[in-house]
Amino acid sequence: MKSNFFFKLMLVAGTPILLWEAREPIATMWRWFSNRDAVEASMNHLGIWGPAVLFVLFVLQVFLAFIPGQALMVACGFLYGFWGGFLLSWLSLVVGGEIAFVLARRYGRTFAEKWISTDVLARWDKSAEGQGITFFAITLVMPLAPNDAMCYVAGLGKISRIRFSIANLLGRGLACALTSAAGAFGGNIPWQGWAILIGICIAIGIAWIIIRNRKSFLLA
Repeated sequence: MKSNFFFKLMLVAGTPILLWEAREPIATMWRWFSNRDAVEASMNHLGIWGPAVLFVLFVLQVFLAFIPGQALMVACGFLYGFWGGFLLSWLSLVVGGEIAFVLARRYGRTFAEKWISTDVLARWDKSAEGQGITFFAITLVMPLAPNDAMCYVAGLGKISRIRFSIANLLGRGLACALTSAAGAFGGNIPWQGWAILIGICIAIGIAWIIIRNRKSFLLA
């Protein structure tokens, strides 16, 4: 017990020191992640290894909040076109979400709180209680919802693995389609495309309102 205590004490005391020593590389990495042009230049320089690096980054961003997933998703569409960007971001985000779900279900809240704040988990635990595929699919695509955190919330909840996987595929798929289109076509999206995108956003908003109202009605 003493050795475990001292190990934790050393870990807590040593972490700030390590962060201070690594402050310059961390700052450089942060600037790189925040600069889409820099990301694009780096991926082009990597050549055939670019997609593999992006795949790993997408999986990691489910655990590391400082990696801007949306920016990488748009960059994917710009670099590899709509279909290439869509498939790369979709498959990698689904894999990352499944890993987070499985680990949260296996190791519980203690594990989840290492990656997601306690307040976020507590708030969305209540919203997700008794919810199914539609709820999680919507929260995985809505920009105002903590998309990655919902994988942990699902793992801590009662939704089955197969039902979450369906929601993961649907929600991530829609999010990746929208961002890949933005990256691939930019300002060249025709008005019909914008009409479809706006219609999708409206449908998602309506579905979200219906789900929330239904839950409030059931709890009343």
